[in-house]
Amino acid sequence: MYKSLDSEALRVLHAIEQGMKKHEYVPVDYIAKVTKIPPKRLDAILSFLDSKKVIRRRVGYTVGYRLVFLGLDMLAIDSLVKRGVLAAIGERIGVGKESDIYEALNPAQERLALKLHRIGRTSFKKTKRVRPYVFVRETPDWLSESKLSAQREFKALQELSVHTKHVPKPVAYNRHAVVTEFIEGVELYRVKSLENPREVLEGIVEVIKVAYGKVGIVHGDLSEYNIMISYPTERPMIIDWPQYLCKDYPHAMETLKRDVYYVVRYFNKRFSLNVNWESVLKEVLSSEEGS
Repeated sequence: MYKSLDSEALRVLHAIEQGMKKHEYVPVDYIAKVTKIPPKRLDAILSFLDSKKVIRRRVGYTVGYRLVFLGLDMLAIDSLVKRGVLAAIGERIGVGKESDIYEALNPAQERLALKLHRIGRTSFKKTKRVRPYVFVRETPDWLSESKLSAQREFKALQELSVHTKHVPKPVAYNRHAVVTEFIEGVELYRVKSLENPREVLEGIVEVIKVAYGKVGIVHGDLSEYNIMISYPTERPMIIDWPQYLCKDYPHAMETLKRDVYYVVRYFNKRFSLNVNWESVLKEVLSSEEGS
């Protein structure tokens, strides 16, 4: 889709994004004023973008347009291409409750992962439960929430990757898009056996300790679905960080206990270990004292 957009179409998308700061649906007059594109040409561009479901049209007292996620995708990708971060985007390799993940290449033909946040794909009530930073609005603005989600994830990965090799290295972000190194592996829930499950668990606990003791955050949703096992090394990689809690948040300790309990219980059950989750929790909490 991106390659089908010329510079004028991208100018229109930029104008709509800018106008959405003040309008739910941006009037055509506003778009014309910002882009300075002649009326007939502008109508043709808007019709094309609407037909491709890049924007949404509303007809009422005035005609207006707003971005949808595909439109935000185009703006983020355009920025990342112009900055020399991305050169090509391949197949979608992952679909989460609140994100789509694509394989990508940089100009040096190195593999990357492109994550496009899609906050609001699940219900608002569930989104608010796992993401307490979500703004309370009469009508949730999921594009803005997705931008905030990407910003939070990139910041967390930047800080974590300084202290541990068990999170993806962040490369860049723009709007709701986060680019990281590509992980050659599978989600933990797909793994039936490990050569050394205790060592893998220790790698995961290392990340929990670093997050809590050095960065001051709690993952908040740790499970077998957001732990990747890279091959052939069996190195665990913890992904999906935007819902993290700062450790001084009122429910952070409860959340930390849940993360530790859940992951230890999973390893005990799946890989026949006998690890005491409370001992692991004490180890994590002691990391704060030594940080």
